[in-house]
Amino acid sequence: MINVGKNVQIWNIKHADYENQCHLVNEMERDDICFYRFIGGNSSETEDFIHHLDELKEKKCLLLGIFRFPFRFEGKKRMQTAIHQYYWMKEICDSVIFFHGDGMLESIDTTTSFVNANEIFESYENKAVKSLEDMLCETGVMNIDAQDVKTFIKGIKGPLFLHTIDGDSFDEPLKYLISAPYLPDNYTDGKQMIMNIGYTKEVHMEAFKNINLRLNDMFHKADLVKLGTYLMNEPGNRFRITMLVNGIDDPFPQPENFKSTHSSPFWIKRKWELMLKKGKNIKLFSSSKNA
Repeated sequence: MINVGKNVQIWNIKHADYENQCHLVNEMERDDICFYRFIGGNSSETEDFIHHLDELKEKKCLLLGIFRFPFRFEGKKRMQTAIHQYYWMKEICDSVIFFHGDGMLESIDTTTSFVNANEIFESYENKAVKSLEDMLCETGVMNIDAQDVKTFIKGIKGPLFLHTIDGDSFDEPLKYLISAPYLPDNYTDGKQMIMNIGYTKEVHMEAFKNINLRLNDMFHKADLVKLGTYLMNEPGNRFRITMLVNGIDDPFPQPENFKSTHSSPFWIKRKWELMLKKGKNIKLFSSSKNA
């Protein structure tokens, strides 16, 4: 949990650790932001996965899913399961950030151990969470606050692109700095963007102008909703740029046989379980003649 402003905290919860972290749910407030991280593909985890998201959604905080697709070598059935799980996450959460498992695999050496590989993969997900933390914690001349982010995310229902790049030179094309095989490949097609730019004392106005022009040219399809800038108390000539883009396309088409979590009796069963857990009585069917 990270405090990012007055009465606002960011929570980072992994599906695999949920039972050990579930006590944290009671501490969440309406103004908070919660990331829920899930690796798709295991059908036996679907019921718990949806139940966890339901519990978090009940807290009324901004709920952001982080979804990792499985490796293709794990089989077609596992990928099909993951695609269904992705769309359930998208349905329940306010938005979703997704990662391609195969792209993560491309980013490491073939001799990397299984343990080290998983640590690297988790670091990619943590970087997304850290990007939002930095965007809200780094205040400057033009500040971006939690309410800006919440309004932005809820304005358009769809996946998010959230990424930070650091550098002291942007001579090479920006797409090579921003792109990675595990990230969405259509991030420049987003509908809206919030951008936060950190700069050191030695950055001159011409460099600042050029980096803005290049970013706006690259994301020319997106409306720039808000631009934040802040001074980094570090030596040298460096930038740190965080981009939050919404309205990008889903990584896979929605399956034709996809069933909404709101469909009965699936929805009734979940609501019943939630009410029982809260110790409340539930009336499943209305006695009204118009019900």
